[in-house]
Amino acid sequence: MGREGERVVAGSAERNLFDHIGGSMRTSLILSAFIVAVLGVSSALAQTNVGVSRVRTCTINPGYSIADVVATARGFAWSEETAPELVLIRNGIARSGDGQFDFVLEASYPSYADMVEKRTALLQRRAATDGRQGLAGVATCTENVRIRNRRIVALSPGGLDSIQPETAMASTLCELNGATIEDAAALASGLAENLGTAARVRYGGFGGGPGVLLNSRARMDFFFPSFADFGSAMDALNQSPTAPDPNNPISCAIPSLSASYRIHQSASYSSSR
Repeated sequence: MGREGERVVAGSAERNLFDHIGGSMRTSLILSAFIVAVLGVSSALAQTNVGVSRVRTCTINPGYSIADVVATARGFAWSEETAPELVLIRNGIARSGDGQFDFVLEASYPSYADMVEKRTALLQRRAATDGRQGLAGVATCTENVRIRNRRIVALSPGGLDSIQPETAMASTLCELNGATIEDAAALASGLAENLGTAARVRYGGFGGGPGVLLNSRARMDFFFPSFADFGSAMDALNQSPTAPDPNNPISCAIPSLSASYRIHQSASYSSSR
């Protein structure tokens, strides 16, 4: 993590990003129909920008590095029957909190139904073999997962192909304080336009801290086209700070900065963006 940390602007740029957010905006499988009923998911799920993220935290085994993890993951043979539409690994550079893990493994699906189908096929395939995990040997991932609804709210100005396979990602957890997910999506979209990034919000779903009310918070993720673009965007924000908006109810924590590695991307995901 130290090598990546040397490539980015620290401290003041991170705080300025928080100021800008506050200123411009404040393993059981179940039937997908049941999930929709429980969550009260709106008709927006029919849109291609809405989907599901399945997240696990992982630790790197002794003797290996994040480079070994990424190389191993990228060497995995994905089949059409089991592959998510997008797989990412996030390795913290300047991380909020003290979670006891080294990286996050995230698989994205276009719908709950697709996730159920792909996960069922994958589990059946493992049952017919030796059950080894895709990262067996180089990393150990928790069996407990978090599932989040995911909405893409902004595309990279240069298109999907402009985002490098290894790039900078900023992420902040926001308390809605009475605002809606739609409000959070609009606010994240506005910030992404200023930063020149792709952006998404993640919310609801299953798993997480006890006592958290459904849709009371949302996480905003911003994907820069490259580390160089991250540096330029942070410098621009430092030179033009934005005053907080007292009428904006949404409050966001100081962001985390990670190196995001694209492991797998399906052809259908590319064509739908």
